[in-house]
Amino acid sequence: MTSSTSCSIPRGSYQKVVKRIQNIKYFAMSAKKRKYIEDYIGFGFVSLQRGDTEVPQCVICYKTLSNDGMRPSRLERHLRTSHPALVDKPKAFFETKKDTLKRAKLDDSGSFRQQSSKVVEASYEIAMLIAKSKKSHNIGESLIKPSILCAAELVLGKDNANKLSQISLSNDTVKKRIDELSQDIKVQTLDQCSQLLMYARFVSGNNIKEEIMFCHPMESFTTAEAIFDVISDFFQENQLSWESLVGVCTDGAPAMRGLRSGFVTKVK
Repeated sequence: MTSSTSCSIPRGSYQKVVKRIQNIKYFAMSAKKRKYIEDYIGFGFVSLQRGDTEVPQCVICYKTLSNDGMRPSRLERHLRTSHPALVDKPKAFFETKKDTLKRAKLDDSGSFRQQSSKVVEASYEIAMLIAKSKKSHNIGESLIKPSILCAAELVLGKDNANKLSQISLSNDTVKKRIDELSQDIKVQTLDQCSQLLMYARFVSGNNIKEEIMFCHPMESFTTAEAIFDVISDFFQENQLSWESLVGVCTDGAPAMRGLRSGFVTKVK
């Protein structure tokens, strides 16, 4: 859900507004990276480094979430939905699983071994392609896997073909993968927080310009009062005067409408 509003600024104030726009640190278009907390092991998650970003990894199924999923509510939801029988397990149980995962990540040379995780990832990727193509689930086992193995043996050799033979593409597995992918998409969609976008429309020379002033996540409610408070705080922090505002234009979100309690009414 996205709510937006635009403000018209008189000619004498447009330079000030442009300067504010350029210097605004409040301009939060990129999400803040979340950090792993040791207490998250209580939900069965450890930290996995991907480039310069930490992501949570489940010590039970080894599944990784996005960096945005590094929050207690997301981690607990995964535990309850994917491993309900382990919800009441003590922290020590997951600590043991954590040690097992660490040992599994190391081969004899001490380097990271990704073969098993890559095999599972490949299974998910192929299942996604099958779903997108709207083909029957058994095509993975009857056509795709034999084709991959044949090509791998001819081009890369028999040893590499044997590695690819570990990819599970049975009818039941493909169905399970597609169900899990759709559930994950559903969870991400439902948990996506609303973003408030505010634009400034002002006169620049002989032209009317429109620039984005800020984007702010509405972490609690999207009521008219909550939206007004966010914008009011923005005005105060950046020393913008409400007296410079000559007009307000909003989208059709319910919080924007209303003669008595809508956002525009509060601005007036």
